[in-house]
Amino acid sequence: MNDAARAQALADRFWEELLEREPVFATAIGDERYDDRLPDIGEEGRALSESRNRAALDELATIDREGLDITLRTTMDILEAIATQTLAAVELRTDRIYVANHFVGPGVALGDIASIQRTDTPEHVERYERRLRAYPRYLEASAEIAREGIATGVVSPRTVVERAVAQVERIVAMPAEEAPPLAAVAEDDAAARDRIAGAWSDVVAPAFARYLDVLREYLPHAAESNAVTDLPGGDAIYAAEIRSWTTLPLDPEEVHELGNERWDAIQTERFEVAARLGYNDPAEATADRKASGKDTPASAEAIVELVEDQVRRSWDIAPRWFGRLPKANCRVREVEAYRAADMAGAFYMPPTADGQRPGTYYINTHDLPGKALHQIAAVTYHEANPGHHFQIALEMEFDERPALRRFGGLLAGSSFAEGWGLYSERLADEMGLYLDDWERLGMLAGQAHRAARLVTDTGIHAFGWSRQDSIEKLVAGGSPRGESETEVDRYIALPAQALAYMVGMVEIEDARHRTEEKEGAAFDLKG
Repeated sequence: MNDAARAQALADRFWEELLEREPVFATAIGDERYDDRLPDIGEEGRALSESRNRAALDELATIDREGLDITLRTTMDILEAIATQTLAAVELRTDRIYVANHFVGPGVALGDIASIQRTDTPEHVERYERRLRAYPRYLEASAEIAREGIATGVVSPRTVVERAVAQVERIVAMPAEEAPPLAAVAEDDAAARDRIAGAWSDVVAPAFARYLDVLREYLPHAAESNAVTDLPGGDAIYAAEIRSWTTLPLDPEEVHELGNERWDAIQTERFEVAARLGYNDPAEATADRKASGKDTPASAEAIVELVEDQVRRSWDIAPRWFGRLPKANCRVREVEAYRAADMAGAFYMPPTADGQRPGTYYINTHDLPGKALHQIAAVTYHEANPGHHFQIALEMEFDERPALRRFGGLLAGSSFAEGWGLYSERLADEMGLYLDDWERLGMLAGQAHRAARLVTDTGIHAFGWSRQDSIEKLVAGGSPRGESETEVDRYIALPAQALAYMVGMVEIEDARHRTEEKEGAAFDLKG
């Protein structure tokens, strides 16, 4: 068997093993074989993950990648990234800092699963019920990891645990008819709703009540420092997380400096736009806009209608700029109330490759007075079109590529996806999508926000910044205070994740500049 055949066989085997170990991810991409399961996050699951990923890397080392075509070579690169990141997570036991976590912990998984699970046939409902009834074991494993964290001193910060406690308290208090899993079931399917509500009342809610007790016991042991580097082995954990999210072995000091450089350049742009609007500085402009009432949404429904219009306009204009579009536009959904207070301002969930579930742009309508309408357009173009929806949906639609190549990028770091999303915010300006300089000022606030992320994430985890220092940095860039508080708590909860955006955009911009220099006058962004 030649290297190409061996590489293809390795990719196929690695992919199948990965889906079996990560059943929720399988559901997310439309593979329904494991819809009745939750991942094994306990000792046996970790051991299996370690052995399978190590074996894959050992086999990969015997393949001459230079002789492979670009598709297979890239597929092998993705495999290497996923396996290396997974091994680092197992060896460093990073699960101990995520198990009591308001951003990626068990409470968040309920809503994520409900947003991707099919319940349109009796068989699908049965699978969903079995998955829900697996929650007690999953939460018992989570509790064991939490106890291990306490014993080793590798624990989440108090800020994060307090949010996690409040989140699970809200979940446990919900009546069965409003429980998060019911979001997956049609309102008019009474039999299915009764069945899922029964699973909630019988096993899921009691399991979460027990897990809430664990979190409350955990809280006195939570870390007082927000820096992951202050934990035992924290320097290695932060280095691994930087590489995991960005795919690069970046030095925190260099990242911090890049953030400051980008911040300064973006501030110059913000002042120029503010001047065109008749103001001395952007802070004065946005304060005046807010005071006038023009920047505050009238209702959650008004925000949803606004972003739906932006999604339609961006989809309609895209053929003038892109030679290939996804098969379908994305849909817009409002973030559910029970988790809105802890979630980002917006996020995207990918479609299934078969089109059974469309790509979904979730907009968070929590804290209406704190929203800034002039900033929402850039968020839409990042999350929907031409941002995440175009990049992720199109990647999935290349049927001729190995499955690991089509879908594995979702697991191999975030810098490409988030870098493209951030780049798309500026691309939207070139496409004529911003209606006025107010929306343009909002876009620049978002750019400043991502530059500030490089400064604040490294500041928190490597240079002793306080939570308040970090909040003030984001506010100075134009972000609303309430959103800035939620964002900083996200950086505390997910070390290094916030670095992926600007790091990725810089790489994409560099690639574009190289192409412009190579093609000269013949360069045409529209292709």
